[in-house]
Amino acid sequence: MDDTLEQVREKCALQLEMYQKCVENYPHSWDKSCMQQKKALTKCSEDNVGILKFVKEHCTMQINAYDRCLSANSEKPDECVQVLKELYFCTEATSLRYRDQEREKQEATAAAAAAK
Repeated sequence: MDDTLEQVREKCALQLEMYQKCVENYPHSWDKSCMQQKKALTKCSEDNVGILKFVKEHCTMQINAYDRCLSANSEKPDECVQVLKELYFCTEATSLRYRDQEREKQEATAAAAAAK
């Protein structure tokens, strides 16, 4: 996960900075006041950090279930712990698959280059 965050920092520095500043400027209403900055950061991350897009595609059901649970339990988010665990397990398994695929691609590219 740390390497994913580092990629977001590298590839979406401006969007991340804008979102952070907005959150700092609106500490009591950041969840509503910073929606535009959050969307810009999300789009940049999905467009430029492959693992995030891969996870979002493969864990859509768990992401949606967690979002629905939080919406239904905004006053009691602890009601969503089990749904969050399911999302966590999906993202972890999907991240491992993504990294395996990326490693295989790199090995195939290296083998092809060595064969030339």
